[in-house]
Amino acid sequence: MSQKRSGHASVVLDGKIYAIGGSDGADFLFTVEVYDPQADSWQRVASMPRGLCLHAATVLGGKIYVTGGYNQGSTLNSALVYDPQADAWAQLASMGTFRRLHASAAVGGKLYVFGGRGAFGGRFSTAEVYDPASDSWAQVSSLTPARSHLAAAAL
Repeated sequence: MSQKRSGHASVVLDGKIYAIGGSDGADFLFTVEVYDPQADSWQRVASMPRGLCLHAATVLGGKIYVTGGYNQGSTLNSALVYDPQADAWAQLASMGTFRRLHASAAVGGKLYVFGGRGAFGGRFSTAEVYDPASDSWAQVSSLTPARSHLAAAAL
């Protein structure tokens, strides 16, 4: 990569690896880099509208959804979507919970977000589902017990 980063999110879309946001140790990163294994090269694409660290990212319907995270001392409830065809980001409806260090997965055309930590560091058991058709979030069954620093994959 052209930029060092930690606390970022990564996804695979169309055979390419996207490294999204994170921190370089001094700043929260807006930047997104894509690795193309066929060309064995990294390239930058459109940057996010804000720097994020400790967020989650998931591919759904050929787009990348980024939720929550941390920026400048604040845990966020925001949701963004990246369209690689347009090379552009858009703001979505906000989640009901401010969360970082959470996980997300796409199942049945919807985005599920669960666990994580809040503004005061407590772990969450709550889960939410995002419906892209209505740009809305709803609460779903919670995790037991509460978790943070977790990962998810849909099989």
